[in-house]
Amino acid sequence: SHLFFLSAIGLGAVCSVLTVGDLAVLEGGSVTVPCHYNPQYTQHVKYCCQGSLREFCTSLARTDDPGSAPPGKGRAMIADDPSQHVFTVTMRELKEADSGWYWCAVEVGGIWSADSTASLYISVIHGISVVNSMVSGEEGGNVTVQCLYSEKHRYYMKTHLYCTFQKQACYAREI
Repeated sequence: SHLFFLSAIGLGAVCSVLTVGDLAVLEGGSVTVPCHYNPQYTQHVKYCCQGSLREFCTSLARTDDPGSAPPGKGRAMIADDPSQHVFTVTMRELKEADSGWYWCAVEVGGIWSADSTASLYISVIHGISVVNSMVSGEEGGNVTVQCLYSEKHRYYMKTHLYCTFQKQACYAREI
């Protein structure tokens, strides 16, 4: 994962929030995003919103009102751990339409102080992935490969594919 740092300067103070870089998540799945903040913001309100511009984004969850999600957006939860200076946002049952820009933010307060924010882009995709791409076993024995797949492929994956091992690689084949 890539990390980045975004800071805002207001009245001579540096305010910062740090989060992970862009993410890809399988449709129907969940993601938890950590948002780190400076210790001086332990008592401040934290929130997460969705939209290409933070000033016009749709609030998904707030630490001062955990049940504040708008209708249809109640799949996001927020939790603050002040001792670690991090809040996490968990989004579940993601759909392709949920792809977009998300913002971790701390309310700094005051008319002349911008909230401290960090953004990331989440792509909700259709596809197949494996939990661990490296497995080992003994010749003639069994190995287990845990496959994850998007909701769109749920029926197809359970009824039409199997996995084969050829030339030290595993391939999904159509039945």
